[in-house]
This record gives sequence, C-alpha cells and structure tokens, in this order.
Amino acid sequence: MKIPSNKVADILWYFRQELATRYDVSEIDQMAAWCFEDFVGMSRTSLLTRPDATVNESDLLRFHFAVKALRTGRPIQYILGKTVFYGLNLKVNENVLIPRPETEELVAWICADRKTDASTFSILDIGTGSGCIALALKKNLPQTHVYALDASLGALTIARENAHTTANELHFLHLDILENTTAAKIPNCTVIVSNPPYIKRSEASSMAEHVLQHEPNEALFVPDDDALIFYSAIGKLALEKLKPNGALYFEINEALGYETCMLLQELGFGDVELRQDMQGKDRMIRARKEKLIS
Repeated sequence: MKIPSNKVADILWYFRQELATRYDVSEIDQMAAWCFEDFVGMSRTSLLTRPDATVNESDLLRFHFAVKALRTGRPIQYILGKTVFYGLNLKVNENVLIPRPETEELVAWICADRKTDASTFSILDIGTGSGCIALALKKNLPQTHVYALDASLGALTIARENAHTTANELHFLHLDILENTTAAKIPNCTVIVSNPPYIKRSEASSMAEHVLQHEPNEALFVPDDDALIFYSAIGKLALEKLKPNGALYFEINEALGYETCMLLQELGFGDVELRQDMQGKDRMIRARKEKLIS
C-alpha cells in the first residue's frame, strides 16, 4: 500500500491502516505525531487544524520508511534516534535500553532525598546505558560529581554524546561490575544507583516482541538460577565504596522485591525501603550504609 498523497490527512490515514494490526489507535497517532514533529516540524495541533497541508517528496519517503520499520516492531525511539527522559532530549539506538517512565520515579526519589544537600558529593550510576539516570541527576543536583559506568563501549558512546548535547559533565568508567578487579577502580561515593539487568530468562515469553527483538538483551536478562547476580555484586561493592551516610538505590524486578530487600539486609544494609511505582508495582529500593551492623 502506498501513501495516497502528500497531504497530512492521507499520511495519518496511512499510519492507521498499515499499523492497525500491531498497535492501538492512540499509539499510532502518538507515533505519527512524533514523526511529523521530527520530520517536518509540525505540532500535534497543526495536524488537527491543517489536514490539507502537504509535505515534500523526500519527507513523504521518510514517513513511508518509518511506517515500514514500525511494522517490524522497531521502537519509534530507535527510528527517530531519540527520546525524552526527565526533561532531557537524549539520543538512543540499539546499543542502549529505551528509558522508561518508572526509571524517572527512581531519579525523582534520589533528587528528593538530596535536594537540601548543598555540599559537593559524588554519585555512581552503574549500568548507565544512554546515561539517562546519570544525566538527570547531574542536571538536578549540579553540585555533584557523577560517574557513569558501563561494560558496553557502544552504550558509553551514546552516553558521551548525550552528555555533550545536554551540556552535562560526567565521568565515564568502562568497567564490568561482575569483575573482581572493578572495585579498585571506582571512587568512593555518597550515592550509588543502578538499574541493572533483572529479567529472568523464563520471563521472556511474556515480554513485548519489540523489546525482545530490538533492545540489547545483555541489558535485560539474567539467569533464572541467579536472578539477583547484579544486585549481589553491586551491594557488595557499595558496602566498600559508599561513604558514611551514603545510600544505595536500585530499580528492581517487580516479582523479586522481597528477595532483593532480604539480600541487602543480609549483606548488612539498614533502613531498606521498598517502593512501588505509579502502577502499584514493587519497582525501587533504597538502602542506607549508616546503619550497617558492625
């Protein structure tokens, strides 16, 4: 099927016809609106008030290829090469996970805890990916030194670009948190935060196809028989690297909230708090070092 004409109304019709079997109407209209804004600078309001407006042939081709990619399940964020996280415009590609709204809630928790702290302190973001958490924290807590760690060079390339375009200074660390020698290369910090891989391989069958086929699996999955492997490694590192009164924050698997809390308590953390996201799912944990059992 071809786009009937280069009019706005016909392009919108084409989106709905071609994508109806994969997405609901509201999703289709949102993705179309993002494409119009990115490709030709038209707002969503303009789409409604100027249905007979036209685009040129080269832009029409861009709409065609966008729909073709969307039909394969490729996320719109990868097609456009960008997304918005906590007010920041960030570049994304298949080397990094697409930041989720629930991760913004984790950032908000840290910012709320630290908003009255005017002193300079250090934050370590483990598994930084696009740099979304690290950059949002740096923007909202400008007095901080923020370290962004990842085992993927591809991810760090994207994070560096995002730091440049958002004018936020980060310190990058190319390290694997599961390596025994990593701790020696990490500075002491007041806050450590991580959204590590936490999805069990057995849970893959219940996940959206576009996530499985397009987002980096190494940033998503852990073995069923060692689902808390990253939480254990990061927790142990945090005991060594957190300064007194420091705090560790995690995004977690909603099905493993109790187990993750127990792990941190067994490691020796105190004041372990489990919080739910806006959808009522167990999603994030804070643990403090100052109440460690000696």
